[in-house]
Amino acid sequence: MQLLYATQNNSKIYNMKRRLKDLPIDLVTPKELNLKLEILEDGESPKENALKKACAYFKQTQIPTIGADSGLYIDRVPKQKQPGLFVRRVEGKELNDEEMIAYYTKLIDSVGGKSMAHYLTGLAIVNESGIYTTEIQEDPFIMTSIIDREHVHRGNPLDVITIDPHLNKYYSAMSDDEFIKNSFLFEKQCVSFIQGTLIVKEKQ
Repeated sequence: MQLLYATQNNSKIYNMKRRLKDLPIDLVTPKELNLKLEILEDGESPKENALKKACAYFKQTQIPTIGADSGLYIDRVPKQKQPGLFVRRVEGKELNDEEMIAYYTKLIDSVGGKSMAHYLTGLAIVNESGIYTTEIQEDPFIMTSIIDREHVHRGNPLDVITIDPHLNKYYSAMSDDEFIKNSFLFEKQCVSFIQGTLIVKEKQ
């Protein structure tokens, strides 16, 4: 079955394809459909923004669609400086990859060079059967002001300053197998949500 991922972000597409590789789902992208929508992400939570994306792309294509959005929360950073829903936008400016790495490196350095952090991710699936949403607090990780200069990221620039606390490795240095074998809570819940919404309900 086809599932359209309502994103232009190559990193998100790469990771979703990896998660779904063992499911009978053909993940398609807006780029493959020559489709690009401008969506105002003004929701008050990741789930609201995810739903806005999924609804917009489903309305345009009538293909079952999944949307996702995340907020970043860093333990040692004061409330007024928390990125929250604006991970790439700082004081109204959209940061490119290099600016993003530089900004967060400086931010983490200002709170001692290291901090635990987590993403809160909203997911929404829209198809002919209805609307389904969930919100998942992802596994905690370490953010550091020391950049991994030996590896390149796969689309998420913060992977070069993000360390998995169990493997003690930068996300940018981890293989797909390590992500899968480590069985992150988010990975399991994300797949379970998609499987339960699309595959189980289709068989009922």
